[in-house]
Amino acid sequence: MLKAWVYRTSLKKRIWLSFTALTVFCISVTGLLAYSIASRAMERNSVELNQNVLNQSINVLDQKLKQIIVASSTMMLSEAYQQTIRDIKAHNMERFFANFSMLQAPFTQVELTENSIESILISTPDGDFYSTSNQRRTLTPFLESSLYQRIKEKPESNWVESHRDELFAGKHHVISLVLQPLTDNYVPDLFLIVNVKEDILEDTVSGGGSLGSARFLLINKEGTSVFGDGERPGWSRDSVFLDKLKEADRGNFEYSAGDGPMLLSYASSGYAKDWVLVSYLSKKELLQPVRSIQWLVLMIMAACIVIALFLARYLSALLLGPLLKLQRTMSRVEQEDLSARFQSPFQDEIGEAGRKFNQMLDRIGELIVEVKDTEKEKRKAEIKALQAQIEPHFLYNTLNTIFWKCEMDEYEDVKQMVISLSALFQLGLNNGQEITTLGKELEHVRQYLNLQQQCYEGLFDYTIDAGVELLELPVLKIIIQPLVENSILHGLKELRGGGVIRISVEVANNTLLIRVTDNGTGMNAEKLNAWLKEPNGSGGYALSNICSRLQLYYGKEAGLVFRSSPRVETEAVLSIPVEGGINPERPFN
Repeated sequence: MLKAWVYRTSLKKRIWLSFTALTVFCISVTGLLAYSIASRAMERNSVELNQNVLNQSINVLDQKLKQIIVASSTMMLSEAYQQTIRDIKAHNMERFFANFSMLQAPFTQVELTENSIESILISTPDGDFYSTSNQRRTLTPFLESSLYQRIKEKPESNWVESHRDELFAGKHHVISLVLQPLTDNYVPDLFLIVNVKEDILEDTVSGGGSLGSARFLLINKEGTSVFGDGERPGWSRDSVFLDKLKEADRGNFEYSAGDGPMLLSYASSGYAKDWVLVSYLSKKELLQPVRSIQWLVLMIMAACIVIALFLARYLSALLLGPLLKLQRTMSRVEQEDLSARFQSPFQDEIGEAGRKFNQMLDRIGELIVEVKDTEKEKRKAEIKALQAQIEPHFLYNTLNTIFWKCEMDEYEDVKQMVISLSALFQLGLNNGQEITTLGKELEHVRQYLNLQQQCYEGLFDYTIDAGVELLELPVLKIIIQPLVENSILHGLKELRGGGVIRISVEVANNTLLIRVTDNGTGMNAEKLNAWLKEPNGSGGYALSNICSRLQLYYGKEAGLVFRSSPRVETEAVLSIPVEGGINPERPFN
């Protein structure tokens, strides 16, 4: 439908539409490139800035974790702690309460030094030590708590994510640091549990700042949230996302979630090896400022389209002047005025087309003259073909043979000769058509050979070999019979018998080859071939007629060639192209 509309549209409108479309295309590509470059630059800068902010936040968190670890280590270096460990190793239960009292001072000092610490518990085989400011839940021994089970499952991780405190009353949400102190006085099943206030750690992370609408998420490498499973995106539990976090300690990548593509940056903690701080930002929100560029591009496109409308009108009028002149010249030629010629001062493509048009008209005039001459030659060849059909000498011999066979009461032979003669003329006339089929042409030759065998009894035998698939090929009529006649009159007639004529047909290299072979006296083949190539050669009237007709209908690809070994074999080969050619009347086009 669109193609038909384009064909019906004037050239002026097509130029106008093409110029406008080209302008819109160029502006669109420019706008898309500008938008793409701007968005990529903003995305790259945002990722770098977000990574820097994230690195700063993870450093603040690590600093806080370091302070908690240092405060805990300071307590473990105190004399009260060391004395308690020595008494526990010696199983001196008499000093349990004395040691419990001595540890209150280090506990208080740690809690004053680091305000993020909620409570401290020292779990030993002889009992638990803790600050009296916290109420211990004695029904939950540490070794039977879920916190201990968590440490047994992941002994490489000292930090335990958010959980309800089951060791002290209140069940506050805490984050626990579990240490198994290594001292000179080794005691099995000795653990130091430091419960850290979750809200203070969370404020530490969020207080580091974020980029725009970027949000932080602190999780371990298994996807568990450090600050509890409050409001967190569902994709944070996805295995693909978690595998990305394990590739390096720090980095960034783009991740497609249900809400669209996200830009993610991450960094691992230096003190809690299993913790990863993730910053995620919606790509759609990030690129929101870039959308203003789209409106600017649209306005520029609109302005350029308006300008293109006026430029296209001017250019179409400028370009169509020579074309209209060429069109008028063609209209004169259409009215059979072949003297019309295009004149233009321009040396451009239209001027070149006009000059080619003039050359075409000159060539057409030459071809008209050639066609007229060709038609004359064709008519002459047709007349010669009709004359060749009725050879007086052949008719005389045939009718004379029929007469004598009647005198000798050989009526069966007479009947066959009359039938063959009738078929010969019928196939030769071919309803006035110059083109016949190979099968009919071979049948025409067969009838001719049958008649000649009656006229020259015992002189020769013949064979015809042609594939069934070739019999429907179109060929010129009466092109084989003159060759057979030549074999009988100039090759076999001087023999007393034993003559053989073989006719074979094949196709090789897109060429139809018809061979007529005899074992007669032979001839000077080179001289005959040279005569046949001459325009008015004297190589025999019938043979020259065949060559002329072949050249007329099939061009230079067709031809007739003789080969001869005197008294051994003489062969005439007709070559006819099966495909291609320059004459539209060729039967094999």
